[in-house]
Order: sequence, then structure tokens, then C-alpha cells
Amino acid sequence: MITALLLGTLYGLVIGLIPAAGATTGLVILFGFLSYFTDPYLGVIFCMATVAASTTGDTYSGVLLGIPGANSAAATMVDGHPLAKQGKATYALTAAITTSTVNGLLWGTLTFALLPWYTELIMIFGIPELWGFTMLSLACVGFVSNKFWVRSIIAIILGLWLGAIGTDPYSNVARFTFGWYYLEDGIQLMPMVAGLFAIPEIIDGLKQGKATTQPHDTRGQTWDGIKATWKYKWDALRGGAIGAFIGFLPGIGGGVGDWMAYGSTIAANPKEEFGKGNIRGVIGPEGSNNAQKATSMIPTVLFGIPGASYAAVLMGLFMYLGFELGTPDLSYDTKFFSSLTYGFMWGTVLVAAICIALNKYICRLSYVPYKYYFPILTGFVIWACVQYTGGWEDYMILALCSILGIAGKAYKYSRPAMLMAFILSYKIETLTIQMNALYTWDTLMIRPIFIGLIVCIILLFSLSISKNKMEYS
Repeated sequence: MITALLLGTLYGLVIGLIPAAGATTGLVILFGFLSYFTDPYLGVIFCMATVAASTTGDTYSGVLLGIPGANSAAATMVDGHPLAKQGKATYALTAAITTSTVNGLLWGTLTFALLPWYTELIMIFGIPELWGFTMLSLACVGFVSNKFWVRSIIAIILGLWLGAIGTDPYSNVARFTFGWYYLEDGIQLMPMVAGLFAIPEIIDGLKQGKATTQPHDTRGQTWDGIKATWKYKWDALRGGAIGAFIGFLPGIGGGVGDWMAYGSTIAANPKEEFGKGNIRGVIGPEGSNNAQKATSMIPTVLFGIPGASYAAVLMGLFMYLGFELGTPDLSYDTKFFSSLTYGFMWGTVLVAAICIALNKYICRLSYVPYKYYFPILTGFVIWACVQYTGGWEDYMILALCSILGIAGKAYKYSRPAMLMAFILSYKIETLTIQMNALYTWDTLMIRPIFIGLIVCIILLFSLSISKNKMEYS
């Protein structure tokens, strides 16, 4: 257990240090290595430690280089990078790490320690409620995290269609395969995730991967950073609460919680200037990131609905290890829940201790030019994606998914919505058929939870349209 925890923490930290990589890319690479874990529970610990450590490590490149390690670190960069230019990099990093760790432990405890009891929610949800919650997750990721609602709808429809490619589960007839036998088993999750997220972010990192500051003297700043977290504890706790709430909403994830936390910090301190090196601007969003990672596991584990992009990859990894998320049987596997808790909580503590103790040396690693990471990351991602058959078809599917991801990023089509729809396509189809067969409109109208979910979907859609009109009027 300790070895898996340590290796996962160190791997996640290295991934976090690489500009524009982040937890999603790091998890993608793991598909080629999980077979080395003879005990699947050790694989769970490794993956969760990777998530916790990469979230903390993301801060380094954002503060030092002005290049966020992942989207979730972009808000921290706004005030963190100016502090680094002023010679206060260690001050900013220590405050960020301390804030992130405290909130990670707080919300991790509330999430993982109580997660087995949250499984009682599954018993309350029938087929209509599960259908409504699944559709709400698409509405959240499509209409909350992206202002272009028409493009979000297109992305969702495309994702649903891509998820339907393969063999019809009811007629056992191939559909949407265009006569390509390879597609009869459907498009694999691995190339879809890598193509939509990993490859576009790696390319983006190559374009902007230059160091813009130089390391400064770190003496005396570590303790000041820890004291700053206590001094501005309400900004830290507010950010954690916002991140925890956003993490619970399925499919949003990313930088939404961090930017909301940053915005709330500015609103709560109207007399202070931000964007030029205010430590509150570091502490606020850093309160959000680890809290968001923790609570996003609730919809991921209980309902099999990814709480964020990284969680979609995590679902695939856990399935590879033999754990199918969102099933009632998993709720009785206490060892699985213990492994989740152990990996995330101790990974959070361990990476914080490593970062604070070795801050001076870790900072130097962030100045290695991105061009040296690029071929290694790209090679590992491609290798992980061609493990399905090893033939040219694997490379072709990865290339097509990468083109789709690059185009989606360039033209502002919601890639999270597309991925969410792709993953949930089979579940939506199955639940829709079951609901039509077992329920009528009259019986659906007397189910208050179902009605409430539908109302939430309509409100999200309406707010998205009205917000879009206001921005372009």
C-alpha cells in the first residue's frame, strides 16, 4: 500500500509540474501500466494518489511560468505569477499548497469517509430519477460550463452518436459502423479521452511552453506562506466550499470552481487590488481545486456519471481494474472505498510534505523547457491508446479523435459535454427504453424527484440562453 501511495504521489507531482498536462493527461498514460498491479485495490490507491498530487503540482507552472499545469490552475496564475516576478514565488506556492491541502483534507473527509452512506441515495432513485439525473449532468456540463449553448447541443448530439457506434445491444446488429468491422465493438474510451483532451493540451503546451521568470531566493518565505493561509482563512474556506459544490455537480469540473472562487474573493474584498500579486488571489482559488476533486467522486462513484474530465478517465481505469462505478454491487465493497480514501487523503498529505520540504528544488524542475517533455508525453499517450488491438485502426481512431478535439478547442465546442455524452450514451439509451416501457406520463408526473430534475434542466437551459443573449446584445 505504501509503495503504491508513494509511487502515485511522485508520478502525480511530476505530471502536475509539466505545463498544460494535468490530471487527465497523467491518468490517460496509466492505461498502459495498470496491468502491473496484481492487486486491483493497489491500482485504486495509485490512481487516487496521482489525482491528489497532480492537483497540487499544477500550481507550480502557473505561478512560476505563467502557464497553468491544467485549466484548474489558471485562476491561481493571475495573482501567483506576478508574485513570482516580485521574487515571492515560494511565498505564493507555500500559501497555495497549504490552502489546497487543508481543503482537500476537509472535503476529502466529508466525501470519502461518508461515501458508503451516500450509496443510500441509489435506493431512492428509480429509473425515471436516474434518467433525469443523467440528463441533468449533460445540462450542467453543456449549459453551465460553456456559454455557447447551440454549440453545446451540437457537441452533446455528436457525443451521443459517437457513443452509439457499435452493435445495437437489443438487435445485435451493427450500427453506424460504415462497414468497418473494427467499430462493431464501439469507439474505445481511451482514444476518445486522449483525442479530446490530452493531445490538444499537449500541443497547446508546446506552443506556449517557455519560462518567463527565473528562480528567486526562497529563504524566509515558506513560513510566511503558511501564516498567510491562516490570516486569510475565510477566503480559503469560502473557495473550498465553492469548489466542493461545483465538484458535486456532474460534468462541470475543470476551472469553473476555481474561477468562481477567485471571483468571490474579489467580491469579498472590494477595496483590494487583484491581478498584480495579491496573495488572497492565490488562496481563494487554491481552496477550490482539491475540494472539487474530492466531491466530484460522489456522482462518479455512486451513479457512474463523471464529475469532471479526469473522472471520466478514472472510470475507465477502474473498469480496467474490475470495478464498475455506479452499480449497487460496488456499494458493498468496503475495501474499494477504503482504497479510495487512503489514496486521496494520504496522497494529499504526502505531496504537501514533499512540496514544502523540497520547494527550492521542485521549482527548478518547472523551468525545464516544455519541448523536452513534449515527445515523452506524446509517446506515452499514443502508446496507451493503441493497446486495444495494436493495429493501424487504433492509430486511425486516435488521429480522428484528436482532430475532433483540436477543432472543438479552436471553435469553442464543449469538449467536456461531448465526452460526457459519449460515456453516458449507452446508459441514456437503456434508461430511455426502460422508462418508456414501464412508465406513462401520468405515473411520471407523480414522482416529485423526477419533476424537480426536469425543472432544473429547463432552468439551466433557459438561463444559458438568456446569458448568451445578454453577452451578445
